[in-house]
Amino acid sequence: MYRMDKIREWFSYWVGGLTAMSGVLSLNDWALIVGILCTVGTFGINWYYKRKEREDRLNGNVTGAQK
Repeated sequence: MYRMDKIREWFSYWVGGLTAMSGVLSLNDWALIVGILCTVGTFGINWYYKRKEREDRLNGNVTGAQK
């Protein structure tokens, strides 16, 4: 039972902190943060796949349809 109490206590503090943080920011602030995170995520995904595509091209692993 002690372990469950510890987890419940940690979870309640964590949710309370998130609730407090969400109350501080307006909807426009949240939209800005989400937009920035999406932009950074898109950049990372594009960078990863472009790098893989370049490696395939340099290693000769590209089929005729992709050339």
